[in-house]
Amino acid sequence: MARQITIGVVLLLAVAASASAAGGARVFRGPGIVLRYPDGWYATNEPLNGITDPVQRFVLSSYRVPAGGADANATYAPPPRGVIAQLVEEVPPINNGGVWPPRPHRFSLPRLGRMETFGGNRWGETLFRDQRRHFYIFIGVGRRASSAQVALMLRTLDAMTINARR
Repeated sequence: MARQITIGVVLLLAVAASASAAGGARVFRGPGIVLRYPDGWYATNEPLNGITDPVQRFVLSSYRVPAGGADANATYAPPPRGVIAQLVEEVPPINNGGVWPPRPHRFSLPRLGRMETFGGNRWGETLFRDQRRHFYIFIGVGRRASSAQVALMLRTLDAMTINARR
């Protein structure tokens, strides 16, 4: 009997951990976008920088982004142990051929470097199209962020749903 209870507790904890890792605890909804993200993480449509075209759809981060996002130089860098993603959309979509590849089945961390309007040199960019919409995801990784945080960010983005705009 004790063994069955122990197995039951282990299974319950595994299911709870899996649900949390899949980001099932919290939901952010934007225009035709649903993002389920983990407890302890933050999603907002509060502007990260002063760019209005393309249109920011959300910011997802492993930490609370300070009010106002960008500093006085209109740049933003994640803290050393943080990871952050900004999803922006071309509205209306630019018709420029093959620049917009289909959404990947699984997001991967792009090559990190300097990025216009972002501070530091640990940013990457991914372009994709989904439901006839064109997006950029900018991902910032703090210099001491863990690989587990980066993996959780990517899994959370993988689970994002995008619908056609109405």
